[in-house]
Amino acid sequence: MNGSFLLMAFVIGFWCIWSSNREPNSLLEGLTLTIIAIIAKATMEWSGMPNFTPQLLTTWGVLYVFTVAVLEIITRYSVSMGVNLAIAVGGAVGWFFLAQYLFSKPGMDFIAGFVG
Repeated sequence: MNGSFLLMAFVIGFWCIWSSNREPNSLLEGLTLTIIAIIAKATMEWSGMPNFTPQLLTTWGVLYVFTVAVLEIITRYSVSMGVNLAIAVGGAVGWFFLAQYLFSKPGMDFIAGFVG
C-alpha cells in the first residue's frame, strides 16, 4: 500500500520547507517523523501493531537515516527558497521511492542479506 508512503513523503517535504529558516534538531525530528511514519503505516493498512523483527527495524532505521540526512542538507544548504524547494522535493520523492523499494519483496530480500 503506497498511501502511507505518499502521506509521509508529503510530511517530509513540508517539514523540510518549514525547517529552512530555523535550526532543526535533525536527530530528534527525524526520529519523530519515523515514529509518525510507523503509526501512519500501521493505521492506514489496518495491520495493527507492527511485529518489529530485526529486518523491519533495519528497514525503519534506513528510512530514519535518510530523513536525518535530508534535514541536515536543509540545515546546511538553505540559502534561498528555490534551493529549499528543490531539496524538499528531492527528499520527499527520494523517501517515497526508498520506502516503496524497502517494503517490496526485492527490498526485503536486500535487507535480509545484511541482517541475516
